[in-house]
Amino acid sequence: MGFSTDFVGHVDIEPPLNDSEIAYLSAFGASRRYDRGDPYDVPGNPRAESGAGAGDRYNRPGQGQPNLWCDWEVCWDGCCISWSGKEKSYSMEPWLRYVIDHFLKPGARAASDPRFEDFTFDHVLSGTVVGCRRDNKELFAIRVEDNEVSREVMVRADPRYVDYPPLPYEDEIDREDDDRRRRRRRPLPEESSTVVPLPRRTV
Repeated sequence: MGFSTDFVGHVDIEPPLNDSEIAYLSAFGASRRYDRGDPYDVPGNPRAESGAGAGDRYNRPGQGQPNLWCDWEVCWDGCCISWSGKEKSYSMEPWLRYVIDHFLKPGARAASDPRFEDFTFDHVLSGTVVGCRRDNKELFAIRVEDNEVSREVMVRADPRYVDYPPLPYEDEIDREDDDRRRRRRRPLPEESSTVVPLPRRTV
C-alpha cells in the first residue's frame, strides 16, 4: 500500500540553473530510474517510455540511486528545487543528496562526463522543505545548507493515526488533485464529436 507525504517549501539554487541543466533534470525526474546500465541515461520522451525489453531491470533502481522515482523538480527559472507533488514520494533526502552530489555542486561526480559539458557545476543549495506523513503524522524538516542535506524530526510518528480518517486539509488536497485530473482528461471521440450524416449513396 505505501504511504503519502505532503511537502511544503523549496530549496534555493545559486546561481540559477542554465537551460541545459533544467532540461536534463526535468527529464531525469520525469523518467523511471530503473537499471538502464547507465544511471545518467534518460529517454528522449520520459512520459512515453514503456520499459519494453528491460525485464527484471525495470523494477530495479539504477546504480547508486535510492529508488525508481526522483520526486524533486526544478522550477522553470532554475532558481529553486521542490517536491514534484507526486503521491507516495520516498527517499526524498537521499535523492536530494544524489542530485546535488552528481549534477550540481562544485566537483560533482558527473563533471568528468562529456555529456554534461554544458553544466556549470558551481551551484550552492540552501533552504528548508517540511514534510508530514499521512499515515503516522510524523512532521519533519529537510534542511539544506551549503549543499549539505539533513533531516530533523519535529513531531515524532504516532502509530495511532494509521487508522484515523484523513485530516480536512488532506481531503481538500485530494479533491483538488481529482478535479485537476478530470480537467486534464482528454475527452473521448464520442464525447467531443457530433455525428455528421453522410449523404445516401446512389447507385
